[in-house]
Amino acid sequence: MDLRRLLLLGAVAGVAVALGQGVAAAASDVTFDLRYGVLAGLTGDPAADGQAWNEAARLGIDQIAAALKKRGLSGVKAELIDSQDSQGTPQAGVEAAQKLVQIDRVNVIIGDFYSSVTSAVATAVAIPNQVLVFTGGTSPALTKLNTGPAALIWQPVAADDMQGQVLARIIGEELGKNAKINVAARNDAYGTSLSAVFKDAWTASGGTIPKFVVYNQQQPTLDTEAQQLVEGAPDGWLFVDFCQTFAKLAQPLSRTGKWDPARSFGSDTLNDCATRGSTNYPGMRATQANASSGASFPAFKALFEKSAKPGLAFQPFTAEAFDSTFVAFLAALEAKSAQPAKISQHVVSVTTDPGTAYTFEQLDQAIQAVLDGKKIHFVGATGPLNFSANGRVNALAYDIWQHKPDGSAAVVKTVAFQP
Repeated sequence: MDLRRLLLLGAVAGVAVALGQGVAAAASDVTFDLRYGVLAGLTGDPAADGQAWNEAARLGIDQIAAALKKRGLSGVKAELIDSQDSQGTPQAGVEAAQKLVQIDRVNVIIGDFYSSVTSAVATAVAIPNQVLVFTGGTSPALTKLNTGPAALIWQPVAADDMQGQVLARIIGEELGKNAKINVAARNDAYGTSLSAVFKDAWTASGGTIPKFVVYNQQQPTLDTEAQQLVEGAPDGWLFVDFCQTFAKLAQPLSRTGKWDPARSFGSDTLNDCATRGSTNYPGMRATQANASSGASFPAFKALFEKSAKPGLAFQPFTAEAFDSTFVAFLAALEAKSAQPAKISQHVVSVTTDPGTAYTFEQLDQAIQAVLDGKKIHFVGATGPLNFSANGRVNALAYDIWQHKPDGSAAVVKTVAFQP
């Protein structure tokens, strides 16, 4: 081998070593500890949903920790510090969030999926203390709380101002645009917001609402409200509630002999009551933003069914909690910081095009791409995400669930929706 060739090979090797050292140096320069907390109803009526939500978040954080270990990034940590029980109520949620923020010093809260809890927590705890929240709540009012320079409330699920319009469209197709629809909604941020959006959309298209009932879901009985809801000779009904509390209304409705579940429609939280420890109502339909359109959704479901706490039924909506853990982490990695305000500035960057697409199954490659300064687009189990700077995603697909006579429920149709 001549001298010139030896010198050339040596130079190439030197460049390779230098590049390798550069990448390693870049990785070693990134040091932060991302501290997560989960907020959900872990006991009482919300427990079935809350426990599943908590497990989905835990599984996501475990995946992140494993990927960091695989890449040898000892200076970067992602930890689930604590999970707190909101009990599904604003007061308990605020107390739980204060514990997560003041004592556990978390940077990111995954939850709550109750809009009323998220609203109270955001106002009283998260925003004053500059902590990020990824909520499963669907009220359009939640992201309107983002009035500062950095959005702190992120909503990885379509907001109700979309769902209300979808419900109006679906009911119009099934019962006619001029049908008479009685509406019942729980008296909280979720119920009042979604029912109001539906009311506007429904009446604008020519439909009428003989009875519009907002009720206190904490009442021991709802017999009076049930009687009101069968008045006015309705062609159908819309209910906005959660399965456990809706049962208190459904029982007296059934006793009237005038209610037909097959002509009833529900919000996204009434899509499959049997798996939530309640009762399905044969023929009843419910809309839900498609939370399973991502290519990695089957892998997430398989992971949940294999590794989640035994006895928990898999629920598609928990993909929102799962995805949120990765979004927060990748944004922190791109920001090279666990400071919530800095993470916030990178959420849109890591969840939108242009950029190479990665799912949680390619997390280690996504990590390396970010460290190399490359633009990525994290695609969640729920789908492309495409966060906007105001903290919202735009879902273009909705599943229509229907309760079956055998007590099960299934998606009978998926519809595209353009806001």
